[in-house]
Amino acid sequence: MPIKNLIFDLGGVIIDLHVHKTREAFQDLGMPDTANWFVANQQASLLNDYETGKLSTEEFIAGINKESGLDISDEQFYRAWTTMLGRVKSERIQMLKELRDNYRVYALSNINAMHAHACHTILQRDHDIFSFHEIFDLVFYSHEIGSRKPEPEAWLKILDRTGILKEETLFFDDNLTNVDVAASLGFEAKFVDREILEIVHTLEL
Repeated sequence: MPIKNLIFDLGGVIIDLHVHKTREAFQDLGMPDTANWFVANQQASLLNDYETGKLSTEEFIAGINKESGLDISDEQFYRAWTTMLGRVKSERIQMLKELRDNYRVYALSNINAMHAHACHTILQRDHDIFSFHEIFDLVFYSHEIGSRKPEPEAWLKILDRTGILKEETLFFDDNLTNVDVAASLGFEAKFVDREILEIVHTLEL
C-alpha cells in the first residue's frame, strides 16, 4: 500500500541530543555514576513514571533527590536536565513543512514536561515557532498520552486517535528497538542512523 502518513521521533531525529552534557551537569551537582543512573531499577522507574505522566515534575525531582541523597534545587535540576537538548535545524523544519503537502505528518516522542517546555523554548528562540504543534499535524508526547515507546500502546493510540492505517504509515526513530516494535505491529519503519534530511531525500518522499 502507498505511504500516506509519516511518524517521526523527535530527540535525535528532529532535535539534536547531547546526553553527555546532562550526565556531566549532574556529575557537577554531585550525582554519582551518571552514565548508569537513570537506567538503574528505581531511577528507571521514576523516569518511566515521569515520561508517562504518572509523576509531576516536582515529584520526579523529589524522587531523584531522595534516591541520590542530594538536595538539587528545581532550577538547578531543570538546567542540568535540559542541557542535553540541542538545536532544531531550520532545514528539518522546512522538510516537515514540505512533507505535509503530500502526507499527514505526526510526532511520537518519549518526553517529559521539562523537556517539552525546553524544546518549545528552543523553537521560540531560534525559529519564532511556539511549539512542535505548529510543525506537525499532531504531536503525541508520552507524558500526555500515558504510554512510551517501545510499549505497543504508544503506536496504537495514534491509530485510534487519527484513524490512519499502519500499513500506510512510515515510522522514523533512532532507537532500533522502537523501530523493530513498530515493524512488528505492521508499520513501515526506518532506523535513523544518520541525518534525517539525508534519509528522507534517499527515500524520495
